[in-house]
Amino acid sequence: MNDAAVPPPLPPTAPASPRFSRLGAALALCVTAACVVFAVKSHSARHPNEGAGGIHPNRTLELMARYVVGAKEMIGSNPALGMMQENFDDALVQNVRQVSRGPADKLRVQIAEGWLKGRWPAPAELNAVAAQNDVLQADVAIFQQMQADHGSVADADWKKLQAHHGWFADLARAQVLPKTDAARQAVVQQSMQTSLVLISFSMIGMLLAVGGLVVMILAIIQWRGGKLKLTLSFRNRGHGGLLLEGFALYLALFMFVPMLLRQMSVDLPPWASYGPAVLSLILGMAWPLFRGMSRVDWREALGLHCGQGFLREVGAGLLGWVAALPLMVAGMIASSWIMRLTGDVPTHPIVDYFAGGGWQKLAAFVLAVVWAPVSEEIMFRGMLFPALSSWLRWLGGMLLGAFVFAAIHPQGWAGVPPIMALAGGFSLLRMWRQSLIAPMTAHALNNGIMCLVMMFLWR
Repeated sequence: MNDAAVPPPLPPTAPASPRFSRLGAALALCVTAACVVFAVKSHSARHPNEGAGGIHPNRTLELMARYVVGAKEMIGSNPALGMMQENFDDALVQNVRQVSRGPADKLRVQIAEGWLKGRWPAPAELNAVAAQNDVLQADVAIFQQMQADHGSVADADWKKLQAHHGWFADLARAQVLPKTDAARQAVVQQSMQTSLVLISFSMIGMLLAVGGLVVMILAIIQWRGGKLKLTLSFRNRGHGGLLLEGFALYLALFMFVPMLLRQMSVDLPPWASYGPAVLSLILGMAWPLFRGMSRVDWREALGLHCGQGFLREVGAGLLGWVAALPLMVAGMIASSWIMRLTGDVPTHPIVDYFAGGGWQKLAAFVLAVVWAPVSEEIMFRGMLFPALSSWLRWLGGMLLGAFVFAAIHPQGWAGVPPIMALAGGFSLLRMWRQSLIAPMTAHALNNGIMCLVMMFLWR
C-alpha cells in the first residue's frame, strides 16, 4: 500500500565544487611545471665531481671502474685469446669512459685504462689533462712523481690525492707496486668483491623479474576476467583541484625553501636540514582541508586508511613490487638507449652517503627506506595521481604523475624510464588496494634492496 503523503526521495546531487578550484588547479599546474623544469635544469647543470668546492671523487665512476678492474682480474689475461682479449679490454675501458664527466674524470679514466692494459698512462695524455686547471696540474705532478718513486708519496700529497680522486688514488699507486704488495692486493680484492656483488644481485634481479612476469600475466588474466578491480574512488574535479593545489604547495616549498636558506647563508645542523621537507609535507597534506574538503573525503582521497587490514596490504605491496619488476626492466632497456644517444648516465647523490662513514650510511638508509616511501607516496600516489586522474582519467593521470615523479629525481634523463615504470606500478597498486600501505611497502622494498646493494659495495 502506497502512502501518498510521503514524498519520494530527492535524487542525489553532485558535490559542490570548492570556490576557485578551477583557477587553483590551473595555477597549481603552472607551479608544478615550473618546479619540474627547474629540477631538470639543476640536475643537468650538476657535475658529480666538480663544483665550487673544488674536485671531489665521482663515486659512480669509481663503482664502474672497480667493477671492470674486478672483471679483468677474475678473467685474467690470456695471450692465446689474441684479438678477443684486446676487444674485451677495450669494452671494459669503454664502460668506464661512458660514466666519466669533466677533466678530473679524464684523469681517472686514464688511470683505469692503464691498469686494464698493463701500462702507465702516457706523459702526453697526463699533460693534456693537467692543462685543464691548476688543481689537476698539481695532482698529475704527484701521480708522475709517485710512479717514478715506485709508489712512494709524501703523506700530505697522498691525502690530497685521496680527497680529490678517492679510490683512483689507490688504483694508481697499486699499479706501480709489486704484485705481492699488500696494498695492491687490497685494491684487487676490493675490485673483485664489487664485481661479484653486482653480478650476484643482477642474477637475482633477473630471476625475480621472470617471477614478476608470471605474476603480471596472472594479474592481467584476473583483471580481464573481472576478478581484479583497478579503480580509483570517484573524485570530482573540484576535489582534484584541491589535491593538485596541495601537491604544488608541497613541491614548491620542498624545492625552494632549502635553496632560499642556502642563499641566506643560514647554517643549520645536519638534522635540521630535514625541517623544510617535513614542513612542506605537512602543509601540502593539510591544504585541501584548509580549502574546505571534509576529513572523510580527504582521508579517502589520500588513501590514509588500512584498506583490508595492515598485514594484508603489506603482502599486496610485496606482490605488487614483484609484478612491477618487468616494467622496470623495460624502463632500464629504454634507459640504455637514452645513454647511447645522449651519453647521459644515471647518478644519484645518495651514493656519496653510502661511500661515507657509518652515520652517513644510517642516515641514507632511513631517508631512502622510511622517509621517501612515506612522504613520496602520500604526495604522488595520494594527491597528484588522484588529482590528475580526476581531469585526465586514470591512464593519463598515471603517466603524467609518473613523469613528474621521475623528472624531479636527480638521476638525470637516463634514469627517467625505470623510475617512471616503478611509479606506474605504485599507481596501479593504489588503484588495486585504494590504501597507500601497499605502494608504500613496494616503494620501501625497492629502496631497501638498492640500499642493501650499496652497503655490500661500500663495506
